[in-house]
Amino acid sequence: MQRADAAGIDAVLHELVAFETCRTLHLNPTFEPDAGGQRPDLSIQVNGTTVWCDVFVTYRPTSTLRTFEDLQGYEDAGQAAKKIGDAVSTKATKYAKLNAPLIVFVMFGEYNVGLQDLETALYGSTVDEVSVDGVSTSECHEDWHKHGILCPPSASAPYPSLSAVVSCDWFDTLNRSARGRRLHCVVYHHWRSQFPLSLGAFGPFGDLWWQLDESRQRFIPRVSGDSSIVMGTASDDPPRFAPYSTEAPW
Repeated sequence: MQRADAAGIDAVLHELVAFETCRTLHLNPTFEPDAGGQRPDLSIQVNGTTVWCDVFVTYRPTSTLRTFEDLQGYEDAGQAAKKIGDAVSTKATKYAKLNAPLIVFVMFGEYNVGLQDLETALYGSTVDEVSVDGVSTSECHEDWHKHGILCPPSASAPYPSLSAVVSCDWFDTLNRSARGRRLHCVVYHHWRSQFPLSLGAFGPFGDLWWQLDESRQRFIPRVSGDSSIVMGTASDDPPRFAPYSTEAPW
């Protein structure tokens, strides 16, 4: 840790956060297990099955950052989504030969990259954009669209051993009377995984999954659980899980 750069230290910290979260949820995590000669960051147990897990910490690409006088912002034409998609794709390809379920944790290292970037990276659009009509089993988006690593959701959808991508944001609470960090996670399911992850595997955290409408041959997004649930990461035993919002932080 002493010789690691800031990004390396941050990556290790987020791996530990993922490990501790899985331990809290009674998923029996193992740190850096042996997986057929490979070393994923974690393994967990879900309904008696070993699931390999890798952790990726993402930040907004520096090429998108802009400064005007004393103001800082960003101009993103899809670079953040591409960065996430490339990382998930690389990990899914790396562990595909194990022929076993895989979960990729995408940990947001900054406040200005988040769920919309991840959803676009995975599905080609944000979930809100397709919430009414769903997604065709033959295509996710127009040909010119460069995102959507799981597209199209046909029977031969890419990366079938990828069970889910778990997004996590480890953030400072806005509640000034109860300082500390909270963890917000959402489980994004592969629409046609060879190894489907059971809903509720990550306890009270929300699940985003896809239901096939056979008559229209479209996948419709569904949410199970409460996607506003966050977990306290203080030394509470057991930890607190509760809805969180900017209007009612805790």
